[in-house]
Amino acid sequence: MSEIKPSSTPIGRGAGFERGAVTLLGLLSLLAGAAAIVVGSGVLGVFRAQRPVADPLVVQWVQANSRLAAVIGIVTGLVLFVLGLWWLVRALRPEQRPDFRLEHSDSGDLDVTAGALSDAVRADAEQVQGVKRARVRMAGTDRSPSLRLTLSLQEGTNVRHVWEELDEKVLARARQALGRETLPTAIRLRLDRAPKQRVQ
Repeated sequence: MSEIKPSSTPIGRGAGFERGAVTLLGLLSLLAGAAAIVVGSGVLGVFRAQRPVADPLVVQWVQANSRLAAVIGIVTGLVLFVLGLWWLVRALRPEQRPDFRLEHSDSGDLDVTAGALSDAVRADAEQVQGVKRARVRMAGTDRSPSLRLTLSLQEGTNVRHVWEELDEKVLARARQALGRETLPTAIRLRLDRAPKQRVQ
């Protein structure tokens, strides 16, 4: 049996950017709120607590250059709008299902689609004893593919046996087909409940 290593790659689309951006915005908001509480409570002096939020010099400059201030405000708003729209599209964009090029030669290329590979792995997985249904999805990229399996097991199935057969037969064939020594795989096991018996 191959070595099992935890991997977050196939579990879901990488959310590092979203988490980092939200964390940064949260920290900045927290710092701004804490600073407002400290200044407003008079810890830094009563005079500072009574001063307006906007500096009088800034207010005077905005009043003296209202047209330029309006242009700066509009441009800033448009930039923030475009960034927010880009972030929304990036978050809602469907995850890639990469196709794979198995062979490249002058006579032609041999490609296999993600759907064909998923169907082949699903068919193999459903042959494992104790597996009732299987759902398979390819993820990642063509250079760094990963696999997601959701297996519905019959009640009373030996999970260890399923795991061993899955690794030694199903995943081994998938790795061999792709010509890879490793194929990061996330496996979710679900136990199907036995049908209810009607008492007569």
